Amino acid sequence: MPDSFSIDTAIACVDRTRKSATGRRWKLAVLNSHPIQYFAPLYRRLAREPEVDLTVLYCDRGGAFDPSFGKKVVWDVPLLEGYRYRFLANFRRGGPGGVLSLINPGIVTTIFRGRYDALWIHSYAHITHAMAIGAAAATGTPLFCRTEASLRYDRHVRRSAFIRVVKPVLLRMLMRRLTAALAIGTDNREFFLHYGVPPSRIFPVPYTVDNEYFLTHTARWRGQRHQVRESLGIPRQDVVFLFAAKMIPLKRPRQLVEAFAKSGPPHAATLLMVGDGPELRGVQQAASALNVESKVRFVGFANQSEMPKYYAISDVMVRPDGIYKGDWGLTVNEAMAAGLAVVASDQIGATTDLVKHGVNGVVVPFGHDDALAGALRDLARDPVTVREMGLASEKIISTWSYEECVAGVLAALRALPAAHGSRSPATAP
Repeated sequence: MPDSFSIDTAIACVDRTRKSATGRRWKLAVLNSHPIQYFAPLYRRLAREPEVDLTVLYCDRGGAFDPSFGKKVVWDVPLLEGYRYRFLANFRRGGPGGVLSLINPGIVTTIFRGRYDALWIHSYAHITHAMAIGAAAATGTPLFCRTEASLRYDRHVRRSAFIRVVKPVLLRMLMRRLTAALAIGTDNREFFLHYGVPPSRIFPVPYTVDNEYFLTHTARWRGQRHQVRESLGIPRQDVVFLFAAKMIPLKRPRQLVEAFAKSGPPHAATLLMVGDGPELRGVQQAASALNVESKVRFVGFANQSEMPKYYAISDVMVRPDGIYKGDWGLTVNEAMAAGLAVVASDQIGATTDLVKHGVNGVVVPFGHDDALAGALRDLARDPVTVREMGLASEKIISTWSYEECVAGVLAALRALPAAHGSRSPATAP
């Protein structure tokens, strides 16, 4: 495999995959914590591949109480359609969380009986993952891993001496066990390399959203762009900056409002805040204290099916946050698929691969609110450049899709040793 993670690498992987079908069918088990709105479309796409016999194993049903929202959150898009899945009995209640929140002993017998050609884990942070890794080792099942992890989080966050000493040792042990690392982007690839995964075992499986969904649904709402803006009190001619995230300190909504105020927003700029959480009231008070309440709109929590409406009336996605467990920032993908320019912190995982400074957006140093304010000010004064950046976003994200993900997974399967590749008696239809 190439030594860098890039869109060109993923495209080349797609081309090789199309030309090198083996005629075999691999039994692939995916272990995930709970149904996730961004992963379900990928599973549906993989399930259509003749070479893949896919089963997704869930540790929990999800939809648990979210303390950030103060209520139970259930996504309103289909999460269990179009692919085979199974829920494992969880000894704990309350949904995915800390290390002890997922304890699913059934994963052991499932792996022993399943005779899978590969087991794909999405994390290594729970008891169930430890049991799965042990069962895979005992049965000789090849192990794939896809995670959001990056080195950036560990570099910036203080950890106890015990964690600093023990974690690298455990990670290197795990990475030596991996048959394939499914890298979501450049930062993630760097993480795998750092902990000892050879380049030949790293396959590009980029972190993606359903581009087609956001492209088509946003286009439908664009026909009502003026009416929706009018209903929210947003002038037609304004450049609209969109913040779409939980209202929690880690997402830095208060700092964004302060930067918006500092930018000296002209008459033709509005900040649209989509999200809910414990910081909401404080952010609203900050907007009032800074005398920008007339240019800031708060619409509360929006479910997945509602987001295209807000993308359709917006021009620039703003992500001022970063340094949170290697957070990728999938709303950047969504916004780009919807044709928005992007202003993002250099600590967001998506920034490294998707935000090209001066092409489809502006990259600002994390925590440098003066730089953030300057970016908002410059874009508010130049709507023509904003539109050009939005078009560039669409072009860039068009080759960062589930097709590239499928190609990477197939490449990892096809690289399995022959002894493992013949475990499944099934052949491709």
